[in-house]
Amino acid sequence: MSRGPNPDSFFSHRGRTVELKVHRSLWSGRYSENSPLAIEECGRENVLRTEIDLQLLRDGQFVIFHDDRFDRATDAQGLVRDAMTADAKRARFRDGTHPLLFAEAVELMAAHEYPTRIELDLKDLAPYSWPQVETLVRAVQPIKARAHFSCPADWNLRRILGVDPTLQVSLNPHSYIDTEDENELALPLGAYGYRDAHPLAKSRLTTTAEYLRDRFGGIMRLVPGVTEAHVRLEMFERMLDDAAEAAEIVHALGIKLDVWTLDADTPRWRERFARLVNGGVDIVTTNTARELAAAGRELASETPARGLPPERA
Repeated sequence: MSRGPNPDSFFSHRGRTVELKVHRSLWSGRYSENSPLAIEECGRENVLRTEIDLQLLRDGQFVIFHDDRFDRATDAQGLVRDAMTADAKRARFRDGTHPLLFAEAVELMAAHEYPTRIELDLKDLAPYSWPQVETLVRAVQPIKARAHFSCPADWNLRRILGVDPTLQVSLNPHSYIDTEDENELALPLGAYGYRDAHPLAKSRLTTTAEYLRDRFGGIMRLVPGVTEAHVRLEMFERMLDDAAEAAEIVHALGIKLDVWTLDADTPRWRERFARLVNGGVDIVTTNTARELAAAGRELASETPARGLPPERA
């Protein structure tokens, strides 16, 4: 019988649950990001929510990996998208393991009851072919009830839903609006101070809060059934500066707000974390969940009831 979710993967604040999503499956920090040992640890430790990254290989398979190159995280070199399956499997993480194919990672996660929410972050922006989409959909079936595909490439999410409309999806809005200058996207700086190529951003025609409400309303409707919005930390902080009820802009769409990525070594992290929590976020993505959980409990105005999150109650 399950002992319930790890108490360091969520906390209660003013009557609501804030979940801490374990970025790249880095729970304890003992293992390499996205590695088999890190993924298995999240299951073994009953982590409530985690995220892993998927990339397309040259032969049409998907590998669990974040960077566009192997160099930083493994002993291999070169672009991931140029590698064949055998090349990717030969790469070695610093913890001694090798990258998993998506189907292998699903098998590993299916062996555990936890995490109960698994974000499958697709790193590719190029449109997937229909056979590639079918590979993803076929592989995810054993954890379908617990998993959701996410990415800023809404076109790929729509293709996934075209094959299996019962799958869960979530959207990163940064192909359309952001505060960072991403070279791959090169969004222009709009009139409201956000990088945005939409006609609404060309000149100030309304309040910034109404502009943000209009933009998020349009972007999140690009994919049917989106359950979460994944917003960059600095982006949400700008939204808080511009609109006191920034989280409500997302919540009004009936979806959860996930802010990424805040760690315990980020400058002024306690102050920034408190602002996120008090600002109404539902999920905080982090590489240091246990430190943030302790800080979250300190923020509570009274001792929280350590019950299960709503979906587990």
